[in-house]
Amino acid sequence: TPGIKAGLLKSFGFGQVGGELLILHSDYLLATLTPEQLAEYNVKMQKRSAKSERYWQDTLVGNHPFIQVKSQPPFTAEQEKSVFLDPLARAKYDSATGEYKF
Repeated sequence: TPGIKAGLLKSFGFGQVGGELLILHSDYLLATLTPEQLAEYNVKMQKRSAKSERYWQDTLVGNHPFIQVKSQPPFTAEQEKSVFLDPLARAKYDSATGEYKF
């Protein structure tokens, strides 16, 4: 709908955890940026858009599925406990294998 500028969606959990979602039209967010920040954002957005378009094209020609389901976690069985217990644990991308690992 072209007239909607913002919205708030609330979900009551009914025994579960509820949630809230604030939706804001991107024009209002981008209006808060300085011209330099907006230019930097546009450069990054164009790069993301080009990568996304390439991924979609590769999917259409059969180079890979649209959703690539992982068959194993990014950590070994020995690392599992320390990864789960460390709130600062982060996986790193391994460009040689194309996977995330600890």
